[in-house]
Amino acid sequence: MIIISFFISIYGVIIISGNLPKFIKEKSGFKVNYSLKPFDFRFEVGEYSLYINSKVITNIKNSSGKIVVNMEKKISNSTSSMVNKTSSVFKYVEEKVSSTIQHKVK
Repeated sequence: MIIISFFISIYGVIIISGNLPKFIKEKSGFKVNYSLKPFDFRFEVGEYSLYINSKVITNIKNSSGKIVVNMEKKISNSTSSMVNKTSSVFKYVEEKVSSTIQHKVK
């Protein structure tokens, strides 16, 4: 219940601050500007500001895509390395077993 109340309060602050006239926003130390098309959300308090726009979302999408590709490469490389090591161990064991069997047969 507290979380829902918190989100409703934040939503109200954003809507009310976003709809204030421009001359009031210019004099205020607390500003909220937003638009849906194109997506742009700006939150300013004094000298500090936080903004999220469509470019940020695109950058996050591209960066996460690069991370996934890099992880796939690393997993593929480590897997092939493990397969090669396992194969060489099996070849070594096979050689030892066949040499032991050949010595016992003689």
